[in-house]
Amino acid sequence: MGNYNNDKNKIRRKKISSSSTKTTASSSKSTKTSSSKNSTRKPNKKDKFKIIRTIGVALLVTLVLGVAASSALVFVALKNVEPITKALLDKKVNTVTELLYNDGSLMGNPPTDNKKVPISIKDMPTHLQHALVSIEDERFYEHDGVDFKGLARAAVLNVLTSSSPGGSTIPMQVSKNLLTSKEVSVVRKIKDIYYALEMNKTLSKEEILELYLNSAYFGSGAIGVEAAANAYFDKHAKDLSTAESAMIVGITQNPQKYAAYRTAKLTGNETKDDLKNKVKFFVNGKNDNFDDPTRVELDMVDKMYSWGLIPDYDYYKQLKDGNMVCRKVELNPESKKRQETVLAKMLELGYLTQEEYNKSIAEKIEIKLPKPTKKPASTVEDLIEDDVISSLINQGYTDTEANNLYFNGGLKIRTTIDKSMQGELEDQFNNRANFPETIMGSDGVPQPQAAMVILDYRTGQIKALMGGREIKARKVLNRAISPHQPGSTIKPLAVYTPAIDNGKNQADTFSDVPGGYKFSQNNKWDPKTTTAGTGSMTMRQALAKSSNTIAVKVAETLGDSYDDCVDTMLDYLKNFGLSDLKDGPGGEDRKFSALTLGGMTKGVSPLDMAAAYGTLANGGVYVEPITFTTIESSDGQVLVQNTPEEHKVVDAQVAYVITDMMKSVITEGTGKSASIGSMPVAGKTGTTNEDKDAWFVGYTPYYVGSTYIGDDYRSNPDTKASIPRRGVAGGSSTSAKLWAHVMSKVHDGLKPTEFKKPSSIEFFNINLFTGDVVGKGAYNSAIAAFIKGHTPSGSAIDHTPEVPKATTKEKKPENENPDNTNTQKPQNPSTPENQTPNNGANGTNNGTNGNQGNNNQTTTPGGTNPPKPGDGNTNAGGVTPPTQGGGTNTGGGANPTPNPTQPVTPTPNPQAPAPNTGA
Repeated sequence: MGNYNNDKNKIRRKKISSSSTKTTASSSKSTKTSSSKNSTRKPNKKDKFKIIRTIGVALLVTLVLGVAASSALVFVALKNVEPITKALLDKKVNTVTELLYNDGSLMGNPPTDNKKVPISIKDMPTHLQHALVSIEDERFYEHDGVDFKGLARAAVLNVLTSSSPGGSTIPMQVSKNLLTSKEVSVVRKIKDIYYALEMNKTLSKEEILELYLNSAYFGSGAIGVEAAANAYFDKHAKDLSTAESAMIVGITQNPQKYAAYRTAKLTGNETKDDLKNKVKFFVNGKNDNFDDPTRVELDMVDKMYSWGLIPDYDYYKQLKDGNMVCRKVELNPESKKRQETVLAKMLELGYLTQEEYNKSIAEKIEIKLPKPTKKPASTVEDLIEDDVISSLINQGYTDTEANNLYFNGGLKIRTTIDKSMQGELEDQFNNRANFPETIMGSDGVPQPQAAMVILDYRTGQIKALMGGREIKARKVLNRAISPHQPGSTIKPLAVYTPAIDNGKNQADTFSDVPGGYKFSQNNKWDPKTTTAGTGSMTMRQALAKSSNTIAVKVAETLGDSYDDCVDTMLDYLKNFGLSDLKDGPGGEDRKFSALTLGGMTKGVSPLDMAAAYGTLANGGVYVEPITFTTIESSDGQVLVQNTPEEHKVVDAQVAYVITDMMKSVITEGTGKSASIGSMPVAGKTGTTNEDKDAWFVGYTPYYVGSTYIGDDYRSNPDTKASIPRRGVAGGSSTSAKLWAHVMSKVHDGLKPTEFKKPSSIEFFNINLFTGDVVGKGAYNSAIAAFIKGHTPSGSAIDHTPEVPKATTKEKKPENENPDNTNTQKPQNPSTPENQTPNNGANGTNNGTNGNQGNNNQTTTPGGTNPPKPGDGNTNAGGVTPPTQGGGTNTGGGANPTPNPTQPVTPTPNPQAPAPNTGA
């Protein structure tokens, strides 16, 4: 304001006539004279008394009102204070976050490398205590808990400079850490003052210091000085030097700014000694903001693995894949400046001699990280951690505060996990009999690996989850939340649900003969059949037998053009909650091979697949999966009430028809191994080329379960060569059996009941191949559900679905390897659909001779009962059916389905090419 230009900023006055000017001047002069006379009159004693009395009354009223308001505020603040005892404060210090099962029993505590470990004052060096007192509360040993002089100074500075210098003593900070909160308010401050005064009466100064040093936050996820010493120097607090102690206590004023180290990207010039105990690993998840690793960083990963600086192959693999990133740690210059301030204060107050001060200033601070701990993969703690921290951030906590609360805040988190279900799942995953041909990799991880999720689809609650077997794992290796090629399990979601929703019904027939596709792209791709390839069958039978050719042909009815059909399938999948699709312009999932047969770029996770199938079980309503229901603070306050998001995908009648169709997969098709006695099951099997990925996803009137088995994608860390993935022994039947073993135990004691039927559903008895309405009990027929207005010609029947009869022994599935969806033959490389659906799989099979290498034997055909001789109807497909026994079962491939209306000539043909399977 000193450079203000008066001439530049003058008020521009309007010109007026001279007569007006004179009049105005005269008037002004008169006014000025009058005013001058009044201003020179001295006030008499009576006037002075009135002024003083008015000011006095105003001050008195203000004082009375202020006292009254202050008293009311103090009364409110201290209304529900707790009596201060040593036992109470010790309990608060030792409180840790608890994860609870859905029944309230203890699951465990969140795992952390910087776990809070309260220690005795005897294990806290004297120079550590002196450093704290020097920088935080220099009159600590003199005041009675509250430094009123310091508070007054802080209040004045706050008014004069608008800064917030604090004024809180160590006891007041203990109160904030353990008894009140970090909320900035007068009420909290009053409580802190009260508790500090009470604390000083009850506890010794040493006990108060112990409480502070065990409860303060020291950055990098470390609460308490023992955790901080471990986090920054990989040592116990009792072994800290004076210089290290000064650095640690200096952090508390601003942990984010003064944390002892900061992270930095690798430059490629680091040596082994540069990085030893100085590498930190981070998960590079969807919500993290790490840059993709550069070539320099990826090359450094190889070096660090050879130097032994990466804990194990799991870490190495995830770093190379970009699912994790590594950063080096280096001394934070701001922390070093703060440490020097602390040391100077210690010198000023006489806690250090000049010589001790000089030595501590000169000491080289060496950051040394602790070795990362491992934890079993049999828990869902990774998912719970992500969900809880995200929820707390949504409540307004910073990322640092949310992490602190989760790991060390004494929260009580009621998870959705059912203890008995989780226990059963763990038992089955520890039973190697469920995983034929298990081998142990050189990295100590058994193959094949597996994952399973069980959901209550009405609430979205995850009841049990396994992300791997017999391993130590991090969240990025949780196979339950990692995408895998879904194979034929995608068909009900991307093909048959949209078809039924757009007016098709399960009696509509399509030819399973290869070729004859509507779009040129599909004729170039030319997927092979996984059924007989001899004629027509209904959509119901096509799904039960997992026909690839018919899935493609049904999908071609979803739009007028190739792209229209693709868009429709993608829209449904997104509504089903499948979020890992690569569907942008030119995206590799924008094609029929990905959307009809499951050959996706990344794939789908078992968790997402469980939620998607659960939508159909839940009458067409998608419910977001959740891992917890409530988060409570240590004092019982509900911080988060977790309500999952939900939305409608299809009408209940559509969902019911798809459920009815998928029940036939278990009763009539590829999923007989998933039968669990008298409990109704609807589901779908799925495999990819050569059975490298094997799935079963199914649901009952109670729960949905999603099971995946397959070798990990691995490479030799020395040669970098890919390790070929093996096929899963038994294919999808192995996954279906595992599903049945788990779910039969889960459903023990639950009453068998049917899926809820909407009023708009009618039932017809149809021929499974022609779609014609036939008499009840007719050969090759089934009772099927239809939506009124979308029914076959004929009369509906009165039908109440019955629960299946319990079986005394497990039926041998008609198809031990029903689900290999890679059924294409080689095409010109420029053809967009030429790529194998199982993207990235080793040893992909693009031939027409089935599963090469291990499937050369012929077996007696199973599957549909042979037709009765003498049924002299013409072949609806116009193709002579195969002779009985003429199909080659390639280690479990789908047996050719005889045409139900044509006699079969019993002339075996063992040289017939084996069909490439794909159920």
